[in-house]
Amino acid sequence: MTLKEANIPFALGGSYACWARGGPEPVHDVDFMLREEDVPRAVEVLAASGLRSVDPPEDWLTKVFDGEVLVDLIHHPVGRAVTTAMLERSREMSVDSVRMPVLDATDWFEMTLLALEERYCDLARVLPMIRAMREQVDWDQVRRSTAASPFAEAALLVATRLNLIPADTTGNTAAPPGRSPLWSVRTEHPTQPDQSATSSRPATSGRRDGLGRRDGLGSRDGLGRRDSLGRRDSLGRRDGLGRRDGLGSPTSVVAAAHVDDADEYLAGELHELLAEDPRVAELGLEVSVREGAVLVAGEVATETRRRAVTEVLREAAAGRPVRNEVTVTDSRTQATPSGAGTGQDATDAETAEIIS
Repeated sequence: MTLKEANIPFALGGSYACWARGGPEPVHDVDFMLREEDVPRAVEVLAASGLRSVDPPEDWLTKVFDGEVLVDLIHHPVGRAVTTAMLERSREMSVDSVRMPVLDATDWFEMTLLALEERYCDLARVLPMIRAMREQVDWDQVRRSTAASPFAEAALLVATRLNLIPADTTGNTAAPPGRSPLWSVRTEHPTQPDQSATSSRPATSGRRDGLGRRDGLGSRDGLGRRDSLGRRDSLGRRDGLGRRDGLGSPTSVVAAAHVDDADEYLAGELHELLAEDPRVAELGLEVSVREGAVLVAGEVATETRRRAVTEVLREAAAGRPVRNEVTVTDSRTQATPSGAGTGQDATDAETAEIIS
């Protein structure tokens, strides 16, 4: 909570941002994205709260330690400055039951793919992240901003051939020599969905086509962007058919997803809803949809929260049966952060809570 109390703008990045958005368990240290001008003050307030600062040889980040846990304060990821616009695109989410801004999914993938190089190009790690976060990303923007990187191009090609992401229909090509495309649009001007792209597409059932793209009921258009029935408003809240109303309160998710929509996509929507709804605010719950029924498993701290899981899913599932297999931890285990894992992962999650 230290950075929040000091009113220092930041966003959670790295593997914990991916985890907060439904990705694999975090395996690295904790990363926070800050503007370069805010780093000295951030180091000062963190040092005052007991963390140990280190002046590393790298010129794009600063390091602090909470005991043996490393925390990176990054201001120039992959050679690009963290800007006010980037931080404003971040979204406040529940991370291990603590509300904090989490890096925008599109920004996150731009950084992740641009970090691929000859010495590190592990697609086995990247592809599960794409699968987990694919519905949250503007893939056309990612292609534009990473067009100069052959490693990013390869990762996106594999993901496209596996039908994880929509095919490129824009004819994006690499930038001319001497001119980098990196974040050329998003650096100060967030990309807005092009509604004209959906005007000629007939509304059908919301199912995936042969290229893995969504048609119909407003999930995504041919360019992979959310259309007029599924966009977010200027405050980042869901609009349209039952995603979230103007006050940010949950409404019916299934009303937005046709009964024939992919179960995996619906499960991802419900998982995100359980993390965002203040009645539950749990990221570590596992949600699946099987034969029309919603199944949820995991652990929560109290029986009240367990009942809230059922309540939220029944509100969102529009008549689908809900099977709640969530268990309640006893007083001896409640000290362990839910969803944070054990060992180093748990320690890192606790550090993220302190710093945020």
